[in-house]
Amino acid sequence: MLRLVLMAGIALLTSQSALAQLKKFYTIKESAEFDTVDFYLKATATNCLLKQADADNNPLTIYGNPDLDKINPTFASKVKNGTCKAKLVLDEYNSSGFGDSFSMAVSRSDKDNDFWKVNLNKSEIYRLNLIYGFGNADVNLTGSSVQRMKIKSGSADIVVGYDDGNMNPIQMDTFFVKADFGSIVAKRMDLARAKNVITKIGFGNVLLDFDSEMKERCSIDASVGAGNLEILLPRDGTPIIIEIRDSPLCAVKLADGFEEVEKNVFVNMSYDANAENLLSFNVDVALGMVRFKYAD
Repeated sequence: MLRLVLMAGIALLTSQSALAQLKKFYTIKESAEFDTVDFYLKATATNCLLKQADADNNPLTIYGNPDLDKINPTFASKVKNGTCKAKLVLDEYNSSGFGDSFSMAVSRSDKDNDFWKVNLNKSEIYRLNLIYGFGNADVNLTGSSVQRMKIKSGSADIVVGYDDGNMNPIQMDTFFVKADFGSIVAKRMDLARAKNVITKIGFGNVLLDFDSEMKERCSIDASVGAGNLEILLPRDGTPIIIEIRDSPLCAVKLADGFEEVEKNVFVNMSYDANAENLLSFNVDVALGMVRFKYAD
């Protein structure tokens, strides 16, 4: 799954035809009235790239090439208590929203989706709440100060994370991902510096990449219905504890080197309850599969 979704993200980034047709739709200008941007995006069916801009100092700039006969974009923003709240909604006409992801999945038609590009800057602090119905999304947080990250997939394929060696300049409070039917790959989670990671999976697939050694504590809570959760672990140096609440109808596979210290509680050889870089997993799985593994 990781390879397929990463390929989708690369294809999105390198789509020259899509980028060539983009035009500026909305901009939030830099202002002394705020230092934090709370950005909400809801897209029924779209391809979207979000990243820090190389040569754009505005806190938020949004480009797109929508078919306005099918997509009804709306945007609003306001500043309150030092925070700029911005909301972009990309709804298809006659769309019922995300209330019934199953009906959306079975009724999806084969058509080209619109492309949108959202630029961030390196000066502001961001709180991001991104909801995608269908399509592909690449959320590159490299260089941006992200305080809170929420991302949800109806049936979209999403890649979110950081480039190698580019850590979040601030500590993140919560990194939340939810996959109803789609897939989410969260890469280089060590660079997010998240205190808490929350994962909810219905019928979808999620990969959490903790492959590199952690520098700070992180608590991961995961709930898996009938989907799949794959977690890449660091091989050495990071203390790890895993607590599992399972059922007879699920499948759980642990990586080598873990010892069961009490029922459904497992630790690795580096485990230290007081370690500053402790990785704590609390996983509840009903019908799906959870796999802890080391990267190939």
